[in-house]
Amino acid sequence: MPDGGELIVAGDGWTPRPVLPVESGIDFRVLCLEKAGPAACRDAGARLARYEWLCFVDSDVLVHREAISLAASILRESGDDGLVGSYDDQPEAAGTVSRFRNLMHHFHHQRNAGLAGVFWGAFSMVRTSAYLDVGGFDPTYRDASVEDIELGYRLASKGYRVTLRPEVQVTHLKRWTFAGMVRTDILLRAKPWTLLLHRYGNRHMGDLNTSWKERLTAALSGSVLLSLPLAILGVMPFFVPAILLLLFVILQYDFYAFMLNRHRLVDWPWVFLLHQVYFLSAIGGWLLARVQLIRNQ
Repeated sequence: MPDGGELIVAGDGWTPRPVLPVESGIDFRVLCLEKAGPAACRDAGARLARYEWLCFVDSDVLVHREAISLAASILRESGDDGLVGSYDDQPEAAGTVSRFRNLMHHFHHQRNAGLAGVFWGAFSMVRTSAYLDVGGFDPTYRDASVEDIELGYRLASKGYRVTLRPEVQVTHLKRWTFAGMVRTDILLRAKPWTLLLHRYGNRHMGDLNTSWKERLTAALSGSVLLSLPLAILGVMPFFVPAILLLLFVILQYDFYAFMLNRHRLVDWPWVFLLHQVYFLSAIGGWLLARVQLIRNQ
């Protein structure tokens, strides 16, 4: 931590017990909120901060030794109002689902360097004045969802520049389960993100996870799911879902090339299946959001 900094740890319904070297000289405070959610915890800590810059770090993240000083150096040189970092390619959680999910985050972060208009709760830095000017994290988000994306929308809409800097890296410790991944992607990511896109449009945001390529891939994944049963029933020839699946792989070739040396050969069918489920979950969340929007009209 840079000289003159402070550490504020907020627990969501539990009391954190940070362990710091006696000689560190770091000023730190501990907050305990009554199950308020991550957005409220981050906001409560941010409003107690006394310095020009805020650095947000999730509790399931290990910060690389040089990450904060590197981020500060980048911000001094760029004059930007903030930055977000990237997960590294060495996630600690074992298991195919956890490894797939954490590496997928790394892949997208690394290929969107410089992307503006984003925000990321796991590791980010932002000017305190900019954060307070837009109202901070929205505490109505009670779960870890798109509260950081929503904050990024408000920062960008007010003209603040926050960019993705993949060289600033942290290690993700989260252990994913299959059911948890599907629930997160449908209810906590795709559905609320679709509602955000409806509210704000894509005027100020980049294409992280919402580019034409990702949307087309999702459409192909859904088309494969619909056409395969029809082919099995003899309604259409098998080459139709086969061609759709081939197009899916071609569009995502760089992703699979990235994954090639990071998974055992025996895990490859699961990696492909999980990738399909990821896109199908995105479609499911999008459909739920569209239904909600129609009902609200």
